[in-house]
Amino acid sequence: MEKEVHSLIEESATLLDMDPYLSLEKAKEATKQEAALEKYCEEHHITTVHDSNLNLATWFHLASVYEKNGMFQEAIETYNFLMKQQKRPKEFLVRTRINLGNLYHSRNEYAEAIKNYRMALDQTTREEKLLRFQIHRAIGNILMEKGKLHSAILEYEAVSMNADADIDTCFNLFLCYAQVDDLKKSKNIFLRILSLKPVLDASSSIEKELIDSISSSDIDLYEDLTRLQKESRNLVFSAARILISMFNRNERESGFLWVQKQLDNRRYKDIAHQIEIEKALYHMKNCEFDIAVKIFKSFEIKDVEMRAMIATNLSFVYFVEGNFNVADEYADAALSINRFNPNTLVNKGNCFFVLDELTSAKQLYLEALSINPTHFEALYNLGLTNARLGMISDAKLAFEKLHSIITNDPRVLYHVANMYEQSDNNNAAMKWFNVLCACLPTDPGVLHRIGTFYDVLKDDSQSLHYHLESYRIYPTNLDVIGWLAIWFIKHEMYEKSIEFFKQASDIDPNEVKWKLMIGSCYRKIGRLDDALDVYEEVRNDHPRNVECKFHFLPKSLLSLIEEHH
Repeated sequence: MEKEVHSLIEESATLLDMDPYLSLEKAKEATKQEAALEKYCEEHHITTVHDSNLNLATWFHLASVYEKNGMFQEAIETYNFLMKQQKRPKEFLVRTRINLGNLYHSRNEYAEAIKNYRMALDQTTREEKLLRFQIHRAIGNILMEKGKLHSAILEYEAVSMNADADIDTCFNLFLCYAQVDDLKKSKNIFLRILSLKPVLDASSSIEKELIDSISSSDIDLYEDLTRLQKESRNLVFSAARILISMFNRNERESGFLWVQKQLDNRRYKDIAHQIEIEKALYHMKNCEFDIAVKIFKSFEIKDVEMRAMIATNLSFVYFVEGNFNVADEYADAALSINRFNPNTLVNKGNCFFVLDELTSAKQLYLEALSINPTHFEALYNLGLTNARLGMISDAKLAFEKLHSIITNDPRVLYHVANMYEQSDNNNAAMKWFNVLCACLPTDPGVLHRIGTFYDVLKDDSQSLHYHLESYRIYPTNLDVIGWLAIWFIKHEMYEKSIEFFKQASDIDPNEVKWKLMIGSCYRKIGRLDDALDVYEEVRNDHPRNVECKFHFLPKSLLSLIEEHH
């Protein structure tokens, strides 16, 4: 019977990843068989056959299988049942407490999780360093999630300065120091991260032979080690970037230099080069293009492998500066090294675009999208190119696809709406402009466009509403002011119309028509003296204006004089 229990547990463990439900059935059967075994031993007064550890192992395995099946409450109840057992080894108690802590953590019951972790910690000895470090890290992770950074720091510090510290714990401690803006401690823990031994270290001949042996004999293990190595180097790079951002703007340059020096001194030269590129990008964001170009060009001598990336960045810099010929040269250089970089293809396409070689530009954007179908710049520029080529439906498809990838981007929404307007689908265009208005509710241009659509659709009240909203936000748009003034004339609200014409005249005093319209409105409401004053002012201010002198004013003045007398 005991062998049968062992066999069921082994079968359940084998099926755990392949078929968790069947594994659960086997685990339940194992507990039943174990209970039958225990009852048999009691009935026959057998004390040596039945091992109490088998009872604990059976129920512990059942709790683990419950957890694997997502039945967390059943798992917790099973673990609590085990905690009530009389005979249980200390190691078993610690493992059970840790599992309970993990379960409560997954259910976001942080207080219970920390309580179980601390109880497990109390049961460990100082010799069990690795286990204690894992518990401290688990507690620190919860405290960090809850935003209790100072408490999390204490937990992480218990681990980070020991010889067995891992990079994940040190990186989390670094993040806590960064959050509380402690630059000094952030620098110290950054140095600690750099001092940790890499996962794959080929600097010594012995380890190099070991790595070569693993790569040839155990591919899966080598791939796992390579993945861990990549993840750890990504953490180093992220920590370096965050540390630099903690320096004040006037000290940012010294921050770059300090970080690069530490990376160079600790066999991280490739990451030091990446930080130097970050430095160039930082200067680009500050429009310091000369410094950025100088840094990029230095890589042409330093590092052959990075030439494609540097050429791509230089092409972009020169394009932004308007030096399209040099940008084109660097784009060609980047393509000659690596044609499978979508950024490089987009840069070359942009050079064709400004030269009005739209078909060639389109081909390069499509090639970039074949490598990365969600590349923002390639899709966006493809839409613009199709619009310039008069291929409105293709442009619309490009912008709509971009909208499905990046929702509610105002630039994309505008172009989708614009494409529908150009294809004479005013209802769809108005729908998209309304979506854009929801993203930019205070954009006067969008409000004006929606008002114009309602005007076309003969919806008088909505058109007036959107034009007034546009005017309220941006009261110097002559198109909006002129539309509102005409709207009030059509509805015989001449005094209101005069207010808008006066504002238009103040904004554009050299335009004759505003004052002429003011005079016309005065005449409509019978204020002939005011109209006469306006016309005479126009004649005096614009004596050489032929249209004013020979067409409008003589007739207006004559009719006014006749009406006046």
